[in-house]
Amino acid sequence: MAVELKCYANCDDVFMVWCSKTDGKISAIDGCLGFQIEVRNDSAGGVVEILPNLKGFQADVPKTGETRPSSAWPFQTFSWTHHAILHGAVGNQLSYRVTPMIGQPDQLKEDEANASPWVSVVLGASAGPEANAFFNRGVILSQFVSRYAKQHGLDTTQALKRDLTNDVTSPLMQFLSGELGKAIRGIVDTVSKNAKLEIYCALFELDLNDLIEGLIACGGRAHVILANGSVKTAGDDENSKAATQLEGKVDLHRRMTAPHGLAHNKFVVVCEDGQPTHVWTGSTNWTLTGLHTQINNGIALNSAELAQAYFQHWHALIEAGDAFPKTLVTGDDKPVGPFAFNGGSKASVWFTPAPQSKANHNGGADIDTLVNLVSKAQHGILFIMFMPGQEPLDTILKAQPNGLYVRGVVSTLPMGTKDKPSPTFQILTGEDFKTYALDVVQPQGAEAVGSFVSTFTRQQFLNGMGFAITHSKVIVIDPFGDHPVVVTGSHNLSASASGKNDENLLIIENCPELAKAYAVNCMSVYGHYRWPAYQHDRSHAQAAGADAGYLATTPGWQTTALTDQKVNDLRFWGA
Repeated sequence: MAVELKCYANCDDVFMVWCSKTDGKISAIDGCLGFQIEVRNDSAGGVVEILPNLKGFQADVPKTGETRPSSAWPFQTFSWTHHAILHGAVGNQLSYRVTPMIGQPDQLKEDEANASPWVSVVLGASAGPEANAFFNRGVILSQFVSRYAKQHGLDTTQALKRDLTNDVTSPLMQFLSGELGKAIRGIVDTVSKNAKLEIYCALFELDLNDLIEGLIACGGRAHVILANGSVKTAGDDENSKAATQLEGKVDLHRRMTAPHGLAHNKFVVVCEDGQPTHVWTGSTNWTLTGLHTQINNGIALNSAELAQAYFQHWHALIEAGDAFPKTLVTGDDKPVGPFAFNGGSKASVWFTPAPQSKANHNGGADIDTLVNLVSKAQHGILFIMFMPGQEPLDTILKAQPNGLYVRGVVSTLPMGTKDKPSPTFQILTGEDFKTYALDVVQPQGAEAVGSFVSTFTRQQFLNGMGFAITHSKVIVIDPFGDHPVVVTGSHNLSASASGKNDENLLIIENCPELAKAYAVNCMSVYGHYRWPAYQHDRSHAQAAGADAGYLATTPGWQTTALTDQKVNDLRFWGA
């Protein structure tokens, strides 16, 4: 019963699933106390490392934050996300092997006969013929940052924030911004060094000096629409400092729409010899928080037609000034596109604010399109959201009882309306532990639980680091199906985003490479927050036993890990 292993990668992470089969059916392994996972960097001399586990046997009396190789503390699961960028640079080929560990906790040995073959992946942003997908590591509620804070005497989130603002080139800042930060800075740097190129930006927030200086280096070839942020009083301006720095040095246009509505875009168009060639969009604000303390994504698309659509909308925003004239709204009553890419994929984009129906309180036709897409899901839906509306989240949640694989993370959850309440699920908040669906996780740090976890709590983060935690606005539908779909952009997937704000909602269909890259990111974020949520649950549940959170000492752990539902989950990923 050799282990069968599947691996999926993006520019940052590798998501693995594995199983053993008897007569074609996924089955338990005799005597198995878990699995050893090895990673080999084929691009750096073939060095092999055994991945460590944070969860140990109770008899070993694990200390806070302690890890041991999975040969000693095996993974008692059939899936894992490896933050592979820590073991190899973008472009590196990494190979993985999963081996059952059998015997007793203090006398484990490798079941070599049933080890999986080595499976190779390449870390990279390329995600289809025209697309490159980028993600950051804005996981302040993390073991990595908790350890960093302890080592540097930063015992509060306020102190950590002060450290974060000191130097964007520091190791911590570089780690947190990841490939996403490199990509944004790379666009600006490329334009500044090539006189044939121009950059057109529509930005909601801007406060990073290196990006401001990069735009200034482009001079008159930088054309910037800069909003006034999310102020509560007309005339206030959260971007006044950046505007002062840019004034007279770039082609600057202010769009002071708040508080009536937000000029919430974060897109860039690159032109060569006056013609649009590339477009960048996603959820990332050009700020300290956007790149370093929130989960965000960005996508670069090499499509002249799509770039032209964004270019034209940029000019429409200029003509609108500080208002939302009827011409702008009525022009957003349908998507632009679709634009065909190589390989059969296509992209369309909704610009908002879109016309709203009085009969539909969930948004305009853009929201209707999303509801229609998720309603047609055949296999599964993954998502990361920040302050979503009633729809399409309700439709996604209702899909899970119908047998679909649904995983997601949100920073806040809508509570529904009196006449149409949200489905019952539990929520983890900074103040309380309420009923929640296990597969919809609200980010929650954990105090030291089971002697393992010691991270900043969610409430500490909100008080000290800013509001958003998972700031991406991403939906992935059927990444392994016949009709994979990726939804991204600045749109918060809500009625207010649909009807009040400048937004762009990008929908890319039939690009499996892109869908898999985003699915890996969704699982990375989900897995990161799922463990503290589980620990929070165990530590607060009255029925939690003294051994809560420790590894099982018998092969019986496989019984709960291979229920019919969990077997179906593995099959979703190709097991």
